[in-house]
Parts: sequence; C-alpha cells; structure tokens
Amino acid sequence: MKILIVLTTLLVVTVDSLEPISSRGTQCRNTVQGPYHFADDRGYVCPLEELIFETGCCPDVEENRYSCASCEPLTQCCKVYEYCVSCCLSPTNAKLRERAMNKMKDKRTYQRAVKEKDVFEFCRASCRTSSKSTVHGNAYNSEYRHCVSPDDLGVPPDLKAVAGLQGQSCDDTCQEAGLACDLRFLFAVNTCPQMEAAFPCPGKCKENFGHDQPAYVSSEENKESYGMCLVNSKEAYYSCAGSHKHTRRLCPCRPVPV
Repeated sequence: MKILIVLTTLLVVTVDSLEPISSRGTQCRNTVQGPYHFADDRGYVCPLEELIFETGCCPDVEENRYSCASCEPLTQCCKVYEYCVSCCLSPTNAKLRERAMNKMKDKRTYQRAVKEKDVFEFCRASCRTSSKSTVHGNAYNSEYRHCVSPDDLGVPPDLKAVAGLQGQSCDDTCQEAGLACDLRFLFAVNTCPQMEAAFPCPGKCKENFGHDQPAYVSSEENKESYGMCLVNSKEAYYSCAGSHKHTRRLCPCRPVPV
C-alpha cells in the first residue's frame, strides 16, 4: 500500500511539473527524464530523493545551481543529461545559448521554445542526444553525448591530427601518442588539405568511404590506389576502431578525459 502511494505521488508531480512556471507561482518545471537526477527551470540539479515533489523544484543549494559537473569545458557537452540542462541555463552560457537558439529556430523540435523565448524548454530539447551524438545509428560517439549546442561544437584547440602506422587503428594511434581518439571531431581531419599536409599525396586526394578513412594508401600491394589520400564521404562509416592493412589513418586525437 505504501509503495502504491509513492508511485501515485510521483506520477502526479511528473505530469504537473510540465506546466508553465508563470501560472504556478513558486512551483517548477523539471526535466522529468532521468531516473536518478532532476534539473529544474531555475537551474538547480538534485538527485531524485531530494526533489521536492509538492513543487517539482530542487532544493535551493547554490553550489548545485547552473552546475556543469560531468561537462567538458571546451565543448560544453556533458555525460549526464540533467547537468547539461543546468549548464545550458547558466548566465555564462547566454551567448552560446542565444547563438544555438538562432541557428535552430527553424527546426521543428525547437520552434516553439525559440518563438516563446523559453530557455528551459530549449535547453531541455538541445541537451537530449541527437544524430550528432551517435554513429552507425546505434552507438554513441562519445560519453559526452549531451550538448548545450550539438550543432555548434567547433574544433577544440587541444585536437591533434596524428598520422598512424600502416594497418593501425585510430584508437591505437592516439593511445601510442598518450591521447584518445575523439570520434566527434573526425570531420576536422577528414579533408584533402589535412590529408595532404600529413601524407605525400599532393593533388591525389579523392572521396571514398570505409571504416579506415580518412586514410593514405601506403601499400604498393594496392596498385589501383597506391599513393592516394582518401577522405570519408559517409558519416555512417566514421570510426576510431577501423583499420586496413593497406592504409595509414589520420586520426583526431585529444587528451585522455580525466
């Protein structure tokens, strides 16, 4: 009987918490989504057991407001969805958020939030995983998969384009350099200028696709493509683990996350 009462209360608060704050006085909207944490529309984050179910708000603990815990400073992408929402609401991210809202205003997912200038609803939608967070349709390309502005990651200054040995994957190439392959930024090295700067293939660069690409065909056994640089034309084939016995990869390596 006691369990039934708790579940009923939780269900009621979950539905009510989605109502606009302007008509609910001190009550809050919250993220609802996760089983462990909540973020409310004032920017506070709290674990489920600390959520104030009568109001839908997290406790007013300043150190838990606008928290970017679990987030990567350079990209503003986070491991935990609720911290992404809280971070997105931070005044320090106002310019990034405004730029993202302007860029996404015509996308159906964001249209209403942008039109009504509803920052919380925008952050709640933006921080959900998107096609930019996945690869091969069924896997995440990074543990930092919740982003304040998923379409505007840019290229972090700590990214290094590292050329691998023949037959070596980017996972192994970056590891040997004391770094880690970051698949999110493969696009940054997947260009002919980048390839021609790393390998002796001037004027011999073309589009192709494969899990080992972008890559330089370094083996003379591959008579058809020997000496060519190949850039990957299909995102579905982006991979850090891919390799080929005839090619050398160019890899997007970054410092290992702490």
